[in-house]
Amino acid sequence: MNGSLILKNNNGLSFYQFPLLQSRPGLTHGIFTRHGGKSRGAYASLNLSFSVGDDWQTVAANRELVLKTLGIPGLQSLKQNHGKESVEIRDNRLGGFQPIPESRSGDILMTRLPEQGLMIKQADCQSIVLYDPAHQAVANVHCGWRGNVNNVIGEAVKRMRAAYQTNPARLLAGIGPSLGPCCAQFINYRTEIPARYWTYQIRPHYFDLWRLSRDQLIAAGVLEDHIQIAGICTSCQTRDFFSYRKEKITGRFATVIALR
Repeated sequence: MNGSLILKNNNGLSFYQFPLLQSRPGLTHGIFTRHGGKSRGAYASLNLSFSVGDDWQTVAANRELVLKTLGIPGLQSLKQNHGKESVEIRDNRLGGFQPIPESRSGDILMTRLPEQGLMIKQADCQSIVLYDPAHQAVANVHCGWRGNVNNVIGEAVKRMRAAYQTNPARLLAGIGPSLGPCCAQFINYRTEIPARYWTYQIRPHYFDLWRLSRDQLIAAGVLEDHIQIAGICTSCQTRDFFSYRKEKITGRFATVIALR
């Protein structure tokens, strides 16, 4: 289902929440805009990525702002590589973030530990948050168009089933701001996107990746009315979100989810 996100403000930062998840006890999450941070120039101002050319200490300060805003001690992220690898956060001694950032690679973060924020960085790719209220488990998935082709979403649900005995029909899912069907242009789609996904082409060369992700969630067993799509195109809304397609040299905003 589509629905208006809830805008929140705390500690000087603005962030959005999914109505589907906002009132759940024992859960916090935020889709952070590009505003309120300390980065400058092309990365202004809440850039949360260490790997786009921004000053390391400035990014670290931005991440501290996110921790304070959500009121959690730990923030976990990965070197995202458009694959299907998952990392489960099991060590409750982890806090803050590692001195050498993102030594681990993957595109699926998952945990049952409280107070550990799972962060996916974005600049047109989707973040898909998954919450299992029955087993108090969460996951955050990085899904660009390559992730859709590889069905990283189905892999994430599979990993949650194996690790936490998650029943997909109980999962709640949110698809965050990302490249919308208005701007998801693929001139070379015949070599990039398998033919089985060409039905998601809404006009020549333009694809509805939001609907594809929704359908992949449903195929994995998630109920349609347990899925919320933010419906915000990052390429259209560069005032509030970073967009690689629109800006090229730019920062990364982030979606974070954590158990209390």
